[in-house]
Amino acid sequence: MLRYLLVLYFLNVVICNAPPTVTLPSGTVEGFIGKTENGQEIFKFEGIPYARPPVGDLRFEESVPPKPWKGVWKANTIFKCMQYNHYSPEGPEKVLGDEDCLYVNVYTPTVDTKAKLDVLVYIHGGAFMFNHGGQTLPDIVLDRNVVFVNLNYRLGPLGFLSTEDQYVPGNNGIKDQMLALKWIKDNVESFGGNPESITISGMSAGGASVHTHLISPRSKGLFSKAISQSGVVTNAWVFMENPLNKTQTIATSVGCPIDVKKDMMKCLKSKPARQIAYAVKNLQVWLYNPFSPFGLVVDKWAKNPVFPEHPYQLLKKGLVQDLPWITSFTSSEGLYPAADFYFEDYLEHIDQRWNEVMPYILHYNEVAADLDDVSARIRTEYLQNKPVSKQTFPQFVEILSDRLFIADIVAATRLHASAIKSPVYSYFFNYRGAHSKTEARILSTENIGVSHGDDTSYVFKTLDVLSTKDDRAMSKLMVDMFVSFMKTGKPNVTDEWVPQSKKQSDPWVQLRIDSPYKLHKEEKTSHLGNADFWHALPLKENHNLEPQDAKDEL
Repeated sequence: MLRYLLVLYFLNVVICNAPPTVTLPSGTVEGFIGKTENGQEIFKFEGIPYARPPVGDLRFEESVPPKPWKGVWKANTIFKCMQYNHYSPEGPEKVLGDEDCLYVNVYTPTVDTKAKLDVLVYIHGGAFMFNHGGQTLPDIVLDRNVVFVNLNYRLGPLGFLSTEDQYVPGNNGIKDQMLALKWIKDNVESFGGNPESITISGMSAGGASVHTHLISPRSKGLFSKAISQSGVVTNAWVFMENPLNKTQTIATSVGCPIDVKKDMMKCLKSKPARQIAYAVKNLQVWLYNPFSPFGLVVDKWAKNPVFPEHPYQLLKKGLVQDLPWITSFTSSEGLYPAADFYFEDYLEHIDQRWNEVMPYILHYNEVAADLDDVSARIRTEYLQNKPVSKQTFPQFVEILSDRLFIADIVAATRLHASAIKSPVYSYFFNYRGAHSKTEARILSTENIGVSHGDDTSYVFKTLDVLSTKDDRAMSKLMVDMFVSFMKTGKPNVTDEWVPQSKKQSDPWVQLRIDSPYKLHKEEKTSHLGNADFWHALPLKENHNLEPQDAKDEL
């Protein structure tokens, strides 16, 4: 009898600890068991293919669904796409990752197909140049009984190279995201998710990607709600200027001919991917700036374009998905990339060579006819010609915040809100916790502001955000925001938070978050990225903005 009971006990242990498996149309996937921050058991499936490997003849081509596989796919590996990474916590190696990288990671508390849990998808940032989906962790958000999915997409020249015609239309990294979103829509029910309740989210380039999917006709029907943290599709660094010229620069760098596009692309497909990724350094003139030499294009020459027109034109025409949306920015957005320059020698170098380096730092090197004139106007507006130093570092950060993030986030949010019936909410994050994204960059714990990306950490644990009582409270607040929005389309963290007005002439309204215990509605008519200054500069991109009478309202 005792032997029988022991057998039953050990059989039960084996069954309870057996790895989870899910059968999909493409094959069977085996994951593994993990735990959330509070000790809840969850199932992890890391590295499920949503596309065929984009290698060989598929390099620079639009991604296609994977072929079915036989046997069991072991989903226990985090992949990253090949990238030239100017900053890597993994060591000094500049080229990281693999060309075979189009995978999703799925985290769920159940694989019961009847569970119908709300689904949160995260699209990583990194200027369309670096990072990977697996950097965001499920440890906190999975305690709320939701399904969490993150994904990879091709980066840099391997994901965004364009010949400005049918050879390589461009936007392949975005098309990767679209295929991943379709895969999630088609398969998430097998992981306990509700395909009719998918919220897509992202920070920086991920936020701009989310905005892209709200606007592009190709993404219609793939999700139901959206969150863009610190990035919209109209930010100055999102769209790529002179894409063919950049393609030719990469081709020349790796020894390929450039006179005939067909020959150039055939040669580029034959070169080692690492050489192509490394050639990005030839487009980053000062340190790693401009930090996003490859990005999106208005691919009107494509058979099925991501953007048949510039997003501003589509927004003005109201040709966007009518879905609830959250946008946000932090109080010191410009600490990316300014924190990298928080050293006396860099600041002195910027001060002495202002006209030379600022066009690259601020991404107007290809959109201004008179670079010196624009550079001088910026310096006068913000520094009154004072030297760049640690004393004027806050003003320097403000320049980067306004130009690279806030002015266009505000303008795009207002225009988008006026184009749809669904609510558009915005928040302003001003809480500096025990840690910040800046620490790894300035090599110090000194508090120099609330950085680009700090708010994301409280949801996806990209920093140690649970070390203090206040940080744990902030994490709870941010996760409450996300989960309530996922479930209802309204972020239920305070009754004070109301959506943006449909009238662009009304004040900007945002939830100001100073601490987990101090948050309130804030209405503003000025100090919103100094948009009037930036949008009046003689920059090529400003031709896409509203007419002058409407622009003044921004």
